[in-house]
Amino acid sequence: MAAIYEVRATHDGRVSSFGVRRTPDEAQALLEESRARVEAVGGQNDRYWVETIDTTGLFELPSKPPPRDRYTTRVTRTSPEGVWTTVHVDVLDGDRVVAAYDRNHSMYDTFEPFRQGDREFALIAPDYTATSVMDLTTGEIIAGEEPDPNGFCPVGFYVPDWWDLHDGSIPPGSLYWTDDMEWPRGDFGFVWGCMWGDDLSWKVQYLDLSRVEQGELVRDERFGYVELATHPKLNPQEFIRCSGHDGQLHVTFSTLQRFDLGTGWLLPNELG
Repeated sequence: MAAIYEVRATHDGRVSSFGVRRTPDEAQALLEESRARVEAVGGQNDRYWVETIDTTGLFELPSKPPPRDRYTTRVTRTSPEGVWTTVHVDVLDGDRVVAAYDRNHSMYDTFEPFRQGDREFALIAPDYTATSVMDLTTGEIIAGEEPDPNGFCPVGFYVPDWWDLHDGSIPPGSLYWTDDMEWPRGDFGFVWGCMWGDDLSWKVQYLDLSRVEQGELVRDERFGYVELATHPKLNPQEFIRCSGHDGQLHVTFSTLQRFDLGTGWLLPNELG
């Protein structure tokens, strides 16, 4: 049996946790330290004990580093200076090239590795008017949109990784573990960019990645016309923040707003 050992206490019928250890001896030492710390400030609990938690079959924390920190790109311009930019992109796992593709525009932030379970993928955009998904094991594109000269042009991607939202300090099965802590799982993401000609600001849209292994990728405008306050020097999780509580999943965007300097009135979005 795989197990962890949690130090718990009760006070007026309420159960609290002082932390988790990997062995019974470590947990017993934590129990004694916790009891002494509480009594030193005049506190008192009704009971202390070590709870043995069988972790067999429970959620497993994803490995580190996240795919975003593991895979990088080496971008080489393939068009002469002074004309429309095209590039060749090598995908690197450390120093090893694991995949490659050509893109018919500048690179921007159009490479976002992510995982679903033990499989690793990347959002890419070989065509600047379409989002695609690459299997990082094979280097093959397994899902994507059809290019559309009048469509949505991606300039950046973000797929929240589990470690973007959690620090791993609460083990699965422990007292404070909740189902919300098993999310996200890499089945959704975000793309920012613009419709052709509407490049005064970047707009953000939703990507359904739940069926990419079946060759399906769906983008939708569920947030409306949202102008994202992004910057190349910022990490995506600094302007796109996801959270979950009691089964309710939320996203907070950093957005652009314009005001009349004289009156202070909020001005409408500039639609192109």
